[in-house]
Amino acid sequence: MDGMRPRKMWTGVRKPLLAPRKAPARGGGQVRQGVTLVELLVVISIVALLMAMLLPAVNSARESGRQAACQNNLRQFGIVMTAHAANRRTFCTGAFDWRLDGAVTEVGWVADLVQRGAPVGKMLCPSNPARIAQTFNDLLSMDWDVDNCTVDRRGSPPQIAFDGSRQINPCRFIAEGDVAGGVPPPTGEDRRKYVEAQIFQAQYNTNYTASWYLVRGGIGLDANGNVVHRVTGCTPSPLAVGSTTGPLSTAALDSSVSPSSLVPLLGCGAANDTLAQSIGSVQAGTPMVQPLTRGPVKTATMTSPGIPGDLFPVPTPRTVWGPVWTATLQDYRGFAPVHKNTCNLLFADGSVRAIADLNQDGQLNNGFPASASNGFADDAIELSSEEAISRWSLRIR
Repeated sequence: MDGMRPRKMWTGVRKPLLAPRKAPARGGGQVRQGVTLVELLVVISIVALLMAMLLPAVNSARESGRQAACQNNLRQFGIVMTAHAANRRTFCTGAFDWRLDGAVTEVGWVADLVQRGAPVGKMLCPSNPARIAQTFNDLLSMDWDVDNCTVDRRGSPPQIAFDGSRQINPCRFIAEGDVAGGVPPPTGEDRRKYVEAQIFQAQYNTNYTASWYLVRGGIGLDANGNVVHRVTGCTPSPLAVGSTTGPLSTAALDSSVSPSSLVPLLGCGAANDTLAQSIGSVQAGTPMVQPLTRGPVKTATMTSPGIPGDLFPVPTPRTVWGPVWTATLQDYRGFAPVHKNTCNLLFADGSVRAIADLNQDGQLNNGFPASASNGFADDAIELSSEEAISRWSLRIR
């Protein structure tokens, strides 16, 4: 016993085999290492790449929706025009043009549709940067009696309503005010506000352009092939109502040498001018569309034959002037490919088709040679005779 070491007494406490765990971070979560700058840049790059890939598809889908809305507008217009033709034997009463056709709240295809309950001013082509018709510049400043070679721009005379009040159509009030009531016509800012309230906000507006066939129908020629005017002393022109057969009739369409599916009525309008003063939500300087396409013209000069400055001598046999008119083409530069290089056109059978601007020059070439003056980039035909007729007469091949 004396040579042996004394044993240590066991105290009942053992040393732990592992070090004690650290207390969890405040909030009960595990401590994590932050995202590195490289990882963040990689994520941003991936997101940017995905957005770049998806954006064209999104824009394409949006434009497809706008084009579908435009086509639906044209179909609705076609339905109302067909109903108008069934009742009155013409597809409309004229162009939306105060200068050439008269009071725009009573005459013209826009007035026809508004009077039948269609809010034409709200049914604009959504892709067209032009938001208003060129006739508004005339409504804002033109003298109503600038010439006597059109119908009375004042429209119908004042009427007595059922309640005894006097009713004056807006174009007459712009022209002469209320003569019986001693109220002068509005001028300056008062005229602008009146046009805005009584015409623009009443839905008399459009950014579609009418075809010459729809609002002029045909052209009047004399025995020498020259354009004539029904009013003595007025300048003959294919654009003048007095030089044409008037709005397209069912009889003219039925006797046409081409099917109704080839006769264009309306299309997305091309910008032709800018608005002089702001009207409603449309700001001054906004592009405007012309009321109608320019009719049959010679391919070299883009002007009509048989008018002052280019008259056939008297006498000229038909064998001479006939081929000249036959060689003309409709000037369709009033239509614009606003839907990603395509233009929607309404045809007389009620169909709506998209015509492609193949060379993307902003024009639909129906057979003109390219030149610096006409704006066509090349001679490629984009609106062929198989898609739309382009003759000076529906009845003559």
